[in-house]
Amino acid sequence: MIGIVEVFYGNEKVAEEENMILDQLGEVIATFMSLPRGLSNIESASAILDASNYTIRAASLGKDALGYQHHAHFQGLSALNSSGNVYRVISFQDNSVSSYHTSAVYQERFLKLLPEFSKPTMTRLESTSTKVSYLPSSLDMGHNLNLMPSGGLSSCLGCYAPTGSFQIFYLGIPSDLTNITDDNIICSGLFNNVSGFNAYQSIDSRGFITMQSSSLVEGKNLEAAGIYPGLLLTHSTGWDAANADFNVKYLLNINSKDFICLNIFGGIYNIGLWCYDIGAMMRKGMYPPFSQYDKEELEYKLVARKTFTKDLTYQQDYGLPGILASEDLKLVWTWRFK
Repeated sequence: MIGIVEVFYGNEKVAEEENMILDQLGEVIATFMSLPRGLSNIESASAILDASNYTIRAASLGKDALGYQHHAHFQGLSALNSSGNVYRVISFQDNSVSSYHTSAVYQERFLKLLPEFSKPTMTRLESTSTKVSYLPSSLDMGHNLNLMPSGGLSSCLGCYAPTGSFQIFYLGIPSDLTNITDDNIICSGLFNNVSGFNAYQSIDSRGFITMQSSSLVEGKNLEAAGIYPGLLLTHSTGWDAANADFNVKYLLNINSKDFICLNIFGGIYNIGLWCYDIGAMMRKGMYPPFSQYDKEELEYKLVARKTFTKDLTYQQDYGLPGILASEDLKLVWTWRFK
């Protein structure tokens, strides 16, 4: 089985590379293959045999571990960012540039941008700590968080666009990083998010973007209609043809508003696919069908990972200010069975 990740910005393909399938996928397959088929005769236990328990159930996005201390995560911005749906980020670039480039932070602060290299034994997108300084240590997940649904002080400190109206400020470099204000705005934008992950309620506070198609047919129909509520299971065209390739695809369309937020919180360098961690859920007293539980309760195993050396949210200014010109970012993750 070969995994290929294609990246589209608008209608332009900007990357196509192989992923790494991780050891935990073997664990999932072994669990499924060793299930007693006699369970099908026990009504209270038969749901464990549902094939959807052993397929991809979520995706996550991330960046280098150091990035969780910088960008819009920077602790000096946390008090400002905790006010209603307004995001601020310091742009370490020329004041004529109205696109936020994540790499500029590292050049200015003499830091090294180095997402972790993939290893088959990985169980999260970044093995080292991704704890954000002003959030509890329990939220060290190895990938981008989404705290919008949680409310309270941290409700505006996730990496994804909140539902409805929000505003972005790009700030110039302040003379005193301990006293950051809105006095030196380079540019700003006001946005309305009606079709991002939070608008569709397809993402939990931990940053797991959940599967939103129950079958290949439903996923293909949603793709054809241009509706992308979350992670979709779809397939190559022509499955009814004699020469069909029978590849399956996991499609993640990152709405332009989510794109903007992910950009200022450090961009996208890592992506992952996750299956259910059935053992972990059963130890919590959760049993199939898992659809009966709130998405915040579900547990996952990382089964495939892809790392990029360039930020997938990188954008230049082309006439329009970059903050206003962003488009959807589409990730198409194909598993080819050969």
